[in-house]
Amino acid sequence: MRLAFVVQRYGEEVNGGAEALCRWVAERMRKYVAVEVLTTCALDYLTWANHFPAGEIVINGVTVRRFPVDVPRDMDTFNLFARKLFANERRTLLDEIEWLRLQGPLSSPLLTYIKEHEHQYDLFVFVTYSYLTTYLGVQLVPQKSVLIPAAHDEPHFAFSAFQPIFHLPRGIIYCTHEERRFVQAQRQNQRVPSCVAGVGVEEPEHAQAEPLEAFPSPYLLYVGRVDVMKGCRELLTYFLRYIKQRNSNAHLVLLGKQAMDIPAHPQIHAPGFVSATQKDDAIKHAAVVINPSEYESLSIVLLEAWQAGVPVIANGRSNVLAEHCLTSNGGLYYTNYDEFALGLDLLLSNPALCETLGRQGKQYVAERYSWDVVEKTYVDFMTGILA
Repeated sequence: MRLAFVVQRYGEEVNGGAEALCRWVAERMRKYVAVEVLTTCALDYLTWANHFPAGEIVINGVTVRRFPVDVPRDMDTFNLFARKLFANERRTLLDEIEWLRLQGPLSSPLLTYIKEHEHQYDLFVFVTYSYLTTYLGVQLVPQKSVLIPAAHDEPHFAFSAFQPIFHLPRGIIYCTHEERRFVQAQRQNQRVPSCVAGVGVEEPEHAQAEPLEAFPSPYLLYVGRVDVMKGCRELLTYFLRYIKQRNSNAHLVLLGKQAMDIPAHPQIHAPGFVSATQKDDAIKHAAVVINPSEYESLSIVLLEAWQAGVPVIANGRSNVLAEHCLTSNGGLYYTNYDEFALGLDLLLSNPALCETLGRQGKQYVAERYSWDVVEKTYVDFMTGILA
């Protein structure tokens, strides 16, 4: 079997959950089948500006073919159009397609390669439903498409334009059972073969972390893009309110590329994007790991926290995150400030509770998200739909 993973961005420098999932799965699948990755030259998800050289490169044993983006995205134009679109209850299919065009990334050479080399691959695995690489690519090779949608309840998920993407593929691989329930309820695509796989998590192999500033304890840790759309503005507002009301000595550490302003405060630390070694070390020493996003299809960082035996607190407005916490008994979730504050009170004052939640989360990851389990699911599913 020969697979081509198609994703909007790819590389160890890329900071994004779906992109990380794609890279980890592609690297693991090398043990079983021939794997390549088809992607753009972009690093920045906001502009899609060409950053990497076009052409072929090998990353951790995986052949990666990069293709240039036709035109960078103008975020001012995109945001203005999006605001008008979502305010218009009578939007048309053409309006939605224009949003997709502006969303990008459009890489004509990538799409041409897919079509001209279709015969060389048994399956194309498209990662993330909402980008042009997937939207156009699935329609080019539907009979050879597998979709990893990374879908959640966000405004543009309701677009009629996306309906074909959830019905055309030969199969769909969901990250969680909640994601599958959500998509099937909204898209009525139960007839499309599907499975739930997600991604595997394992103990870090790093012998010693690279130098990183020592953060004062106790600290609450966020890992990911520091972005309004990831819930970071609300997190900062809640945290500052909490430490003021409680006269708390807790600190907040945000690891990831900054896409919004962060208030200057002695109890807020934002060192930016860090290596995997540094991230793992920061998770290990955190009092609590938080995911404040409403829009999640998996949340790798929660799984990494639990693998390290660290409790979590998460935004309960995300059904995926709430389901993780309830099923694992490894964390708490909140839907407003009062619940956020109560959750932190409990976690920061009760070491025994934290130890119990961390242990239960670790067991949850071992049972559902070990690489042995995940790899078998991927291999069995893809073999089955080709049979």
